[in-house]
Amino acid sequence: MKKTIAAFSLVSASVLLADPAVTSVSISQADDHTVTISYQLSGAPAVVTLDIKTNTTGNVWESIGGENIQYVTGDVNKKVSGKETYTITWRPDFSWQGNLANVQAEVTAWPLDNTPKYMVVDLLASGGIDSVRYYTSTNFLPGGLLANRKYRTTSLVMRKILAKGVKWRMGSGSSDTSRVADKEYQHEVTLTNNYYIGVFEVTQAQWALVQSGKGNATPSAFSLEAYKAMRPVENVSYNEIRMADNSTSAHTDALDWPNPPYSGSFLGRLRAKFNNEIDFDLPSDAEWEFACRAEHGDNEWNNGSTYNSSSTLTSTEPGRHKDNGGKDPGSSNRSMVDDTQGTATCGSFAPSTWGLYDMHGNVGEWCLDWYQADLTGTDGSVVGSGTQRVRRSGLASDASQHHRCAARTSNVPTLRHQYIGLRLACRAGLK
Repeated sequence: MKKTIAAFSLVSASVLLADPAVTSVSISQADDHTVTISYQLSGAPAVVTLDIKTNTTGNVWESIGGENIQYVTGDVNKKVSGKETYTITWRPDFSWQGNLANVQAEVTAWPLDNTPKYMVVDLLASGGIDSVRYYTSTNFLPGGLLANRKYRTTSLVMRKILAKGVKWRMGSGSSDTSRVADKEYQHEVTLTNNYYIGVFEVTQAQWALVQSGKGNATPSAFSLEAYKAMRPVENVSYNEIRMADNSTSAHTDALDWPNPPYSGSFLGRLRAKFNNEIDFDLPSDAEWEFACRAEHGDNEWNNGSTYNSSSTLTSTEPGRHKDNGGKDPGSSNRSMVDDTQGTATCGSFAPSTWGLYDMHGNVGEWCLDWYQADLTGTDGSVVGSGTQRVRRSGLASDASQHHRCAARTSNVPTLRHQYIGLRLACRAGLK
């Protein structure tokens, strides 16, 4: 990506030789405090982001922080093209108390094959791909990641995982006393692409928006009205996520990956909302584990700590299990339990080092692959045949040793279960 900076009191541009490139950046302020930033872009289309910097010490310019750049509109944080001059507006008086006489605007153009770290998909919007927004960190998300309910109800937040060409070890080592040796063979893997993965599991509210009027919009068992919206959706089968419009339809090889999902499935409907320009899918078995490990090697928790079978996880640890609220309250009570029982509101526990929530328990998460116990010869490729589908992440009703990074199991693809849901993934970059 290429950046061009303009100081507040002047117009300037650096010489940029590669496409896409931002030039002719200018910045001005109106009497109502609105700041207008204009720029030109060669090599469009591109995704454009904005940072505001201030000169704090000597010649050192530092960002004022994304939380202070909240009220930004115009040709920013999205894919842009088709104009001679682009415009961004910012209302600093709504979010920042600093000195505007000493700031500069940094405008960055990102090529479509190297989009920013966070992608936000608005499920309410009708603008297709034009409704997708990009941010360099969660600090820039309007309202804040956890403070703004829309990121777990009406929008999807996805985080880019830089996996392409990285050699890593999948599975568990002999030092892991809880390993299941015949399912967790340790072997080297090198994935072939970067990808986005959901910061949260898909929630009941998000599922309902995609399925509204077209499919089973309210399948979940843990459905007390006051708590259900941001709880993970569950009671959904692999088949209705990807292969069919219901749980029990017969399997069809023509719909298996790498073929697109069935148009009437949850994923088919989600792709159609964005003109099939984003290849939403389930993560593969290897993609799920790579994202879960968050560069912590053989450690069994994605915050870098080592698994201890005698420990009890708390809200400062990375997931819900049977000893911190997840124990099944019984079939007659599931729809009545509050957020301290059963599944938890997504994001209730500590995130991983990469900012992902609930990968160590809440609901089990379907993965793309057919299940194969021994993966040592696959090098991370998707397993294309079998009788059951891979499921990752421990159930909230499981003991915590089933929530380790390497823990893997499987279920028949027609199964619906009150502790099984999903997390989304998609290829990094735009078409």
